[in-house]
Amino acid sequence: MSEIDLQEAKISFEGGWLSAQDLTKKIQEKMDAGDMKFSSLAAALEELNKALENSQKIETKIVILKEQYKKLKAFGGGDDRDCVLKAIKAFIEGGVQKKPAPESWAGTATKSEEKKKKIFKCPKCKANIEIAEDEELTEIQCPLCQAIRHLKS
Repeated sequence: MSEIDLQEAKISFEGGWLSAQDLTKKIQEKMDAGDMKFSSLAAALEELNKALENSQKIETKIVILKEQYKKLKAFGGGDDRDCVLKAIKAFIEGGVQKKPAPESWAGTATKSEEKKKKIFKCPKCKANIEIAEDEELTEIQCPLCQAIRHLKS
């Protein structure tokens, strides 16, 4: 399995980064020269094409608070695109650590007197938000993305 740069649509091959057009050109050059030993080039071309066929391009504009931007930069390093890409991949792959719920959300129950909990989905990031069943709240705030969800009485 070779390293593939999906943003640039290139594959790492013999110490360089080649596009599908570069690989096709190299195969054609070998064929024109009568050299039929191009199976590694063809395999790299097939691997790149499969990766590109199984990828999805997303273009979006993200507006976040300066504090959130600082956290994103600390998490991802590099330029903004790399930071966002790393954060999205970590979230999708389950690598994002959720912040513990604030004390008021968890209730005051100790381990010996566990209370039943309600689970709500954050309207923005879809994270689970747990609150004690006996709490009477009109709104809750997601500890992960800070979105607010209004509840019916």
